[in-house]
Amino acid sequence: MKREAVDLLLATSGWTLKALQDTIRSAHVPHSFALPRATVDMETEITRVMAQTSNIVGYIEGNDPVLKNEVLVLGAHMDHLGMGGPGSGSRVPDTIAIHNGADDNASGTAALLELAQAFAARSTQLKRSLLFIFFSGEELGTLGSGYYVSQPFFPLKETVAMLNLDMVGRLQNRALTVGGTGTSSIWGGLLAGENKDSAFVLTLNPEGYGPSDHSSFYGKDIPVLFFFTGYHDDYHKPSDDWDKINYAGEEILAKYVYRIASDIDTMTVRPPFTHVQMAASSRSNAGGDTRSYTVTLGIVPDVAEGSTGMKISGVLANRAAEKAGLKTGDIITGLAGHKILNVYDYMGVLGELKAGDQVEVIVLRDGATLKVTATMQKRN
Repeated sequence: MKREAVDLLLATSGWTLKALQDTIRSAHVPHSFALPRATVDMETEITRVMAQTSNIVGYIEGNDPVLKNEVLVLGAHMDHLGMGGPGSGSRVPDTIAIHNGADDNASGTAALLELAQAFAARSTQLKRSLLFIFFSGEELGTLGSGYYVSQPFFPLKETVAMLNLDMVGRLQNRALTVGGTGTSSIWGGLLAGENKDSAFVLTLNPEGYGPSDHSSFYGKDIPVLFFFTGYHDDYHKPSDDWDKINYAGEEILAKYVYRIASDIDTMTVRPPFTHVQMAASSRSNAGGDTRSYTVTLGIVPDVAEGSTGMKISGVLANRAAEKAGLKTGDIITGLAGHKILNVYDYMGVLGELKAGDQVEVIVLRDGATLKVTATMQKRN
């Protein structure tokens, strides 16, 4: 919409678009109000921009006659936000500038390269096979890892675990968060055992879902660990640059992950998988329901699915979806009277809803169509 048209709409309110923008920018809070006498007839054209990208996969075959048929995945995403701008995910969308993403996630990519080099140097000693995956499309919704688990290089049933490095370049005060610690009963002992020198002050998050590529693997019942040194003010800004990386800290972290991966490589039995009951207060909201909406259904969308509906890859405890009887694996085809073909349809409908709305959800489950009623909840 052109600015002149917006000013015409605002005329009855006494505001101009510029005055409204200046007020919002100075106060840093929304300034919403109703235009009761305004009506608009409009048409819009949506052009879906398709692009092709690639994951990069490195493979080292193990040497044990039996264990080499199992694989350990180590991963990091290599994409970021380009030049930023509206809709890019930048936290300064009015600024068009290179978003280098030194921490998010050049740090994880660099650590993964070092790990690949270290393991390649002793490849003849490895028991299990190792996959090093540099994922693309993570910032668009873990698209690269979602594609991999649907088209795996190595059978998922023989994938023993996935270790994910995302934002590992800002270690401060030895504070390291490790997610996914509840996805296998051995993770706690392993993490503590390799931290005997107290190089890190560990914060353990048991949940397998989260805002990064390990979620795709956990959704396939694979144990995961997610290494993360924390958010910071430069997150998703052009200022996330090389000069703010703690290089010595990242080296210590990479060696920690190396020891953990080495332990997994030599285990006689694979790490047992444990399903984690997700808490409604999940720090990341498990990457679901998007970050910009005020309501939640309490699910983790499977953004890698096709165009016949939106598959649920996770259901949060004590949220609307669980209370309505929705389950992991259900495919949402309708929500609040709207047809849902993909995650974009789903997100669009969320933006129209408010907490307390009772909505009909239509899902496909085992080939049958089910209709349930869910009460939308306020997003934490």
